[in-house]
Amino acid sequence: MIKFEKTIKHAKILNPLRNFEETVLLFEYRADPLTKRNTTVIPGMLDYVGKFLSSDQALLKSLVEKTRVNCPFCPENVKEKTPMFPREFLREGRIFVGEAVAFPNLLGHAERSVLVVLSKRHHLKLNEFTAEQFFNGFKAGAAYLEKLNAVEPEIKFPAFIFNYLPPAGSSIFHPHMQVLARDRPFYLTELLINRSEEYWRENGSSFWSDLLAVEKGKERYLFETKGVEWLVPFAPQRGLNEVHAIIRGKSNLLELDDEEWRGLGEGLVKILKFYHAQGYVSFNAVLVSGPMDRHLEYFDVNLRVISRTGIQQWNFTDAWALPYLLWDGEAVEEPERLAEKIRSFLGTSR
Repeated sequence: MIKFEKTIKHAKILNPLRNFEETVLLFEYRADPLTKRNTTVIPGMLDYVGKFLSSDQALLKSLVEKTRVNCPFCPENVKEKTPMFPREFLREGRIFVGEAVAFPNLLGHAERSVLVVLSKRHHLKLNEFTAEQFFNGFKAGAAYLEKLNAVEPEIKFPAFIFNYLPPAGSSIFHPHMQVLARDRPFYLTELLINRSEEYWRENGSSFWSDLLAVEKGKERYLFETKGVEWLVPFAPQRGLNEVHAIIRGKSNLLELDDEEWRGLGEGLVKILKFYHAQGYVSFNAVLVSGPMDRHLEYFDVNLRVISRTGIQQWNFTDAWALPYLLWDGEAVEEPERLAEKIRSFLGTSR
């Protein structure tokens, strides 16, 4: 059975902002229903950090123009300044799907690391990404994985990741994503698979199916796009405005069909439009897959997306000691409040 566990704690201070009147602070500790990792929800924290989340638009425009010069991912350079696959792997050297272009990473993050350029435009506001761009990028990445699976079946653990703009850890402005694949699971992948299998053995059902059965139509549920379910997690782990997507009944990326790839793209566009409306310019996302050599009844492919801090003269980062060194999650507002804001923006209801 899925359990949503939370504990409320309080602290008293004499507040200098209120003439040292006594103020009660609230801390809500939540446990992720699958991994049991702790998250601290701090109501009101968003108001405090909000000033660091907006961007200096003049600075952003200046950086866009500076990084456009000799950008290897711009259309006039991509065929001359990006690596190619070895001829024995792919005779054409690169994979083209619409505007998307896939090629090996010059300095990769796994033994099989590929970059996918998503657009010919050097910079996109978060409300300018399109479902077609994501679909083409996903299909280019999937074509690579299909080829890889045919020639190196031992490389069976893939992940798609997005790091958009410097606050998200990207060294290149141009919109792109990464396809990582290796012979061993990433830590998050292994954790989710192992805990999902434990849940399956204990309950005789899939955690992911049970989660959707409990959440759908409730306060944290958002919407469905072509078989892809979107919701705000009970205990956010990764950062600001975290949203999850679950692809029902598909345990690895090779099992997804075009309808589901489009559903992922359409849903991402909706979430990015919401981020843009809130003043954000940067985001991270990860698409988590089970092993490509078999179907797992107890695991579903899932996506996690977060917004990142703004681009300002004085840098502020949400990559700090609590989540990075203590491994605790933190949410600057209640997940239920975030879900309501997203639904209100999209004009949807529970």
